[in-house]
Amino acid sequence: MDKGNVATLVALRDFLAKWPYDAANTIRVVPGPGGRGTILVRLPMGLELYAMDGRPDGQRIHGMESVFDLHCARINDAKKANTASGFALSAEDCAELFQEGLLYHHRLAILFRLKDWTRVERDASRNLRLIDFIRRHAPDEEDRVQLEQWRPGIARINAVARAMLRLEECQYREALSIATNTLGLDSTLAQDAPDCGNLARVLMESVRDALAERPTLRTREESLFLRQNDYWSIRHRGHTTCLKATRGLQCLALLLRHPGREFHVNELLASVVQAPVAAQAITARGCPREARERLVAAGLYDGCPRLDAQAKAEYKRRLDDLRHELNEAEQLNDPARMAQAQDEMSAIAHHLASAVGLGGRDRKSSSEAERARCAVTKRIKQSIQKIAEAIPDLGHHLTASIKTGYFCSYTPHPDRPVAWKF
Repeated sequence: MDKGNVATLVALRDFLAKWPYDAANTIRVVPGPGGRGTILVRLPMGLELYAMDGRPDGQRIHGMESVFDLHCARINDAKKANTASGFALSAEDCAELFQEGLLYHHRLAILFRLKDWTRVERDASRNLRLIDFIRRHAPDEEDRVQLEQWRPGIARINAVARAMLRLEECQYREALSIATNTLGLDSTLAQDAPDCGNLARVLMESVRDALAERPTLRTREESLFLRQNDYWSIRHRGHTTCLKATRGLQCLALLLRHPGREFHVNELLASVVQAPVAAQAITARGCPREARERLVAAGLYDGCPRLDAQAKAEYKRRLDDLRHELNEAEQLNDPARMAQAQDEMSAIAHHLASAVGLGGRDRKSSSEAERARCAVTKRIKQSIQKIAEAIPDLGHHLTASIKTGYFCSYTPHPDRPVAWKF
């Protein structure tokens, strides 16, 4: 350690020795660099510093006051260039904005204790704008709802700061209006004689819980999707529920086990009725005869398929993907992957041939594929809805990452993988 660092540590130790920790005296405001005020917060084992203005840690981001200001400048530039429709926040952008929002909220709570209402209102308004900005420009649903948990408390703190400013300006009626109309406080206050002290006390009391509950970002942790007899135990981000086993939940479990993989609806239906052939071994050729008989008995499978425009489009897209995989496998000299792609391409070609006649005309037959698609889609969506009622966060995640149709898949955002335990 060089002499400069040693001198700094000695000075810090001496400073802390002269300011022993006292829970009733933990905040001081001192002049900072450039004449800007600095807030010192005494902790039991150290010290925190916050700039009074600008970004709380005193940094500047690419010449801007904050990361939020940087992205606001980006969207303004995009609007001038008529490219705003393509503006989006990446997962990394959102994570950086979340962390910065926490800094501002921590300072906000300290400013509230100092009764610096102008700065409290400034930081609260800033974070409310941040929440709106992310909700408008984050393409991923999980990012859009990440900060929504903060909104009620921050909005309440913001309203109280505005009301306290009105009281300092002797505008009692305006402060009372905020208290009763915006905060929903006891309307009998309006019937009493003007009492600034009592109103201030009621306002401060109304945000005690909002200040005590510091916002936290949701962390990635192992989630559970486990069948136990006739019930599924589901846990996600600290919330747990237990749902009665259904075919939709069983389909979901298969998709969650294989993120990124597309399953034909026949594969999912085969897994639902516990066909003797493992669902992983069933390809787009359809179900084996034994599985088909079980599906007929279950009322989920009848006759030969007929493809509508949506089905044909999905098959075409899948064939394009398989051709790309085959080319890639050939370049990498991967025989197993080549064989797998060729098998599925042959299976799809066989399926198309059975559904399309001469001249590309549809064969007249029953609508097995469509019925299978409808049955699987309905059951999966019903299951997601039941999960959402018990664990809203997981409902948002599954709604955004589960794709249904003739091919179904679970595709979480690559920057937000979920570790599932089955």
